[in-house]
Amino acid sequence: MNHLKYRRQFLLTTEPITNLNDWKKRTLNKHTLYIHPDLTTFYLNHNKTEIVLLGHILNPYNHKETELEILKKIAVSPNPIDIAKVLYSLSGRFVLLIKSENRTLFFNDACGLRSFNYSYYNGALQIASQPLLLKLAVGDLVTKKERYFSFFNSDYRKHNKENWFPSGTTLYKDIHHLAPNHYLDSETLSQHRYWPNEKYTVNDYTSSLEKFSNLLQNILIAGSEKYNLSLGITAGFDSRIILSTCKPVKENMSFYTLKYRNMNNSSRDIKVPLKLNKIMHLNHKIINCELTTDPDFAKIYEENSDMSHLDDWGHIAYGISKTFKKDMMAIKGSCSETGRCYFYKSGKHPKLNSGIDLIDYNTNWKGISFIENRLTNWFNTLKEDKINFGYPILDLFHWEISTGSWQMQNQLEWDIVHETFTPFNNRELLDTMLRIDPKFRSRPNNYQLYQDTILKFWPEVLSQPVNPPTLKEWIKTSIKKILAKIGVEKYNH
Repeated sequence: MNHLKYRRQFLLTTEPITNLNDWKKRTLNKHTLYIHPDLTTFYLNHNKTEIVLLGHILNPYNHKETELEILKKIAVSPNPIDIAKVLYSLSGRFVLLIKSENRTLFFNDACGLRSFNYSYYNGALQIASQPLLLKLAVGDLVTKKERYFSFFNSDYRKHNKENWFPSGTTLYKDIHHLAPNHYLDSETLSQHRYWPNEKYTVNDYTSSLEKFSNLLQNILIAGSEKYNLSLGITAGFDSRIILSTCKPVKENMSFYTLKYRNMNNSSRDIKVPLKLNKIMHLNHKIINCELTTDPDFAKIYEENSDMSHLDDWGHIAYGISKTFKKDMMAIKGSCSETGRCYFYKSGKHPKLNSGIDLIDYNTNWKGISFIENRLTNWFNTLKEDKINFGYPILDLFHWEISTGSWQMQNQLEWDIVHETFTPFNNRELLDTMLRIDPKFRSRPNNYQLYQDTILKFWPEVLSQPVNPPTLKEWIKTSIKKILAKIGVEKYNH
């Protein structure tokens, strides 16, 4: 299982590394770039600019455009703002290294799903996909100290299987994380925000629906033409809307549902996909992720990330490993929540006075100082209109702080079993969603944007209810309605 160690990860360092001799290598002045053999990589030298693409990238408006053609557009862009314009419409999961005569710039994909950590050590910038790999270069800078123990000893960490902390920070004081919508400049050794960069407006729903739905399907079709895609289906909206875009190419794809956490055939995330399969005749299967994890697999899984969720995501990954083919790429509906008013499901954005107000969206973070500091700093740098351009703060909070950490970590850990394709990981697509009136993309109107898109492409996708309530949920909702009718304004459960 040695090929699974740090699978699909990378390290850029000036330090001599002796135990990555079977990895791909490239010399960049004083640095050496080490790349795991299974991480897709493209190189371009154009005039005096050298570009390295780690991961996958595509243009949904031009399916035949190659990676090298995309890199050439970036190479001729004279500054970071122009590079950002090129990246705006592109999809993928990647890190870009753009080296010119005087400096090197580092960009990642829209939601930062290709993890990127860095530090300044021994007079030079050192970069890796995650801290345990970076430790090979920076040694004691990755040491369990106050930050690490404050998080791992917290009640939040102990009682939440999918625990996470904000993007843009790490468990180590001298190790940094590149947040979404920022690039890293080797000259200043600092992150620079490059998006948002235009005034926020709420656009006409009809034209926005058309643009959003067509772009989402273009991304999916472009991906199906380049990769061996398999879509995970649940009872939820995110996988359902992506399923609706698959109709023209469904014969070239496969579909699956993960069975984990004591699910059974009565669980809605199993029952609904099975019913959809009967109606829509998909190449669908259930993947059993309740297997006893192989000890060797578990050991490598834990060593591949300092935030390893072995007792949950690790067990699921092991189940996936027994089924997925080597070249198969999993489609995930993640990042979609950013456009669904995730932190204000009513569609009415609350007033936020400080970064500490953000703790209310995960109260178990209270008292973990490095998390509180990150939220305060993030809010303070974004609160002015000239920086946020009028975008709803909680939408940016979900995008940059949540998705750029929680989902990034999940995909990093699952690199051990497959590469991931996330159609919603596209800045133009998310921007189009955010510029739609929240009433069309929030819970009270049952996410009308999603329903209208599904009805446009494949109405049968809605032949089964989305997230049908469990008996417990149905009883709770019924009690609330009864209490409301008899005049009880608030029901505390």
